[in-house]
Amino acid sequence: MTQTTNKLNQHVKPYGSLTRLGKARRLRSGAHAALASFGIDADRLQLLATATNTLYRVRSGTGELFALRCCAPGWRTDTDLRSEAMWLEALGHDTDIGAPMPVRTPDGGDIIVCVNVEGLAKVTRWTLMTWIPGIVLGKRLSVDILTKMGALFARIHAHGATFRPPDGFTSRRMNTYLARDEADVLFCPKCLGSLPQEQQDLLALTRAAVDDAFVVRYADPAGLRVIHNDLWHDNIKLHRGKLRPFDFEDTLWGYPVQDIAMAWLDLLEAVTPDAYGPYTDAFRTGYERHASWPEAYPGEIDLFQTGRRLWVANYIAAYQPQHLKAHIAWLAPRLQEFLASGRVRAT
Repeated sequence: MTQTTNKLNQHVKPYGSLTRLGKARRLRSGAHAALASFGIDADRLQLLATATNTLYRVRSGTGELFALRCCAPGWRTDTDLRSEAMWLEALGHDTDIGAPMPVRTPDGGDIIVCVNVEGLAKVTRWTLMTWIPGIVLGKRLSVDILTKMGALFARIHAHGATFRPPDGFTSRRMNTYLARDEADVLFCPKCLGSLPQEQQDLLALTRAAVDDAFVVRYADPAGLRVIHNDLWHDNIKLHRGKLRPFDFEDTLWGYPVQDIAMAWLDLLEAVTPDAYGPYTDAFRTGYERHASWPEAYPGEIDLFQTGRRLWVANYIAAYQPQHLKAHIAWLAPRLQEFLASGRVRAT
């Protein structure tokens, strides 16, 4: 792992006292130090996002474009980040899918650069990828695009099944609704007990159904492979008619049906109810042109979608507890519908 020390020459306010944009500006000095370690002389640095990771679009002095990521502390481990890079390099070597390629440091060939930024208690970690041109699919959703998206999933799943990872690749599996060592906040007695009894019972019944789905799926090792695990429509770009996936930081071991469930839940919450059915039908058509449909039984996708909804509720319980009661009030009728019908429906 390459480490760079970056010190500012003037007194600075504590990082925690800064606004979101102030924090992003503070990180720019770390960004330039990280880019220097990657051997990139940046001509332009454009802030793209500050939600979890901080992301920049970089243009080098020679006109090359890159995506620079400052990895949020505690969000993904070094093993997760290196596993992402290992699979991306294999995809680039084995296929023409067009995913980004990780950039390695010229001195030691690492994909992670660590930078000390004054005012931050923890060392910042940076990764660099080639830039993927195009527009995110969320701005171009259509039946034709969803057909292409299904085909893309099938191709990525086919590669994940044959991928033989190098030493050091993650062994993490998506075998519970909390798969990354997150604290189980939602179902702890204090949190659960703050909700009305009817909602407590509803959450418990839902979790039991979801847990059973994971047990059944992971009892059969056939089909287990490396999956993207967050390949929703805004982690795919459309460029000159071709779909190109990115943001592989959630890479782990799982099943294609889980990948699809995640993508379909994001689609469900982004489109009108009348569009959801035709879009998922088109996705399945595109997928089945390249591979067999991976759902073991009707409703398996819905079970994993519901597991994802529990994950979101747990995230809110952990990081946005002031919004939890309102979120559960929104979620409860949807869970009731799921338990009654076995389906997650567009509403």
